[in-house]
Order: sequence, then C-alpha cells, then structure tokens
Amino acid sequence: MKKVLYIISDLLIAALLAGAYILQYFAKRKLGMNRWIVFKISKVKEVLPIETLRYAAVAVVLVLVVLLVIMYGRLRKECKKIVFYMVMVSVLLAVFYLGFTLCFSQEKIRAYYLALPLIGLANVVQILKTFTAMKLCKTSKP
Repeated sequence: MKKVLYIISDLLIAALLAGAYILQYFAKRKLGMNRWIVFKISKVKEVLPIETLRYAAVAVVLVLVVLLVIMYGRLRKECKKIVFYMVMVSVLLAVFYLGFTLCFSQEKIRAYYLALPLIGLANVVQILKTFTAMKLCKTSKP
C-alpha cells in the first residue's frame, strides 16, 4: 500500500511539473493561449494580491522544508536511506521554486502566474510524501 501511494504521489508531481511546462510551451507557440493567459492574469490581479501571495507561498514552502530537514536530522538513525534521498529531492525542488519565483517574472515567462501554483503544489506534495515516509519509518522500527 505504501509503495502504491508513493507511485501515485510521484505521478502527481510529474503531472504538475509537466503541466507547468506545457502551459509555457503553448503560451510561446500559440497566440490564442497567450491572449487567454494575459486576460486571466489581468482578471486575477484585480481580485487578489498576487505579489503578496507568491511570496507567502514561497515562505510556507521554505518553512516546511526547514522543518523537514530538522526532523530528518533528529530521526536520521531510525530512517532508511531512501528517506535521505526524498529529503534531498524536497530541498532541491524548494530551491527550484524559490529561484523560479525570484528570478523570473511574467515578462520573461508568459505563463509565470499560472505555473507558480503548479510548481508550488508539486513541492507541497513532495514535502508531504517525505513527512509521511519519515513518520512511517519511525513507527515501523521496534
């Protein structure tokens, strides 16, 4: 059961990251998609404070990753080697999310505001999967 959930979460992460890439791909290739993205983002900017939300999302992801690393540091001897790799993937994904958020903008990447939630959600799924793996690893040891 545990392996099935890991595979499902990995497929979900891959689908979210692929979705972010596909959005950008079609925004560059198809003029209608580009216009739709500009229209949707202008409507969302009227209703929500996007700048505040994007920095808040990055802060939440970074806090979760720091808690993950601290928790792994405490449970390092009880966990299997695979948990170390899961923690490293979580950290790398969080660094990618931070870099993507701070280094790019809508002028550079047209689907920027639509790709940010997808990458952030992939990050949260990876972090939750790693937290679960550490919790199960801790409870499975006698």
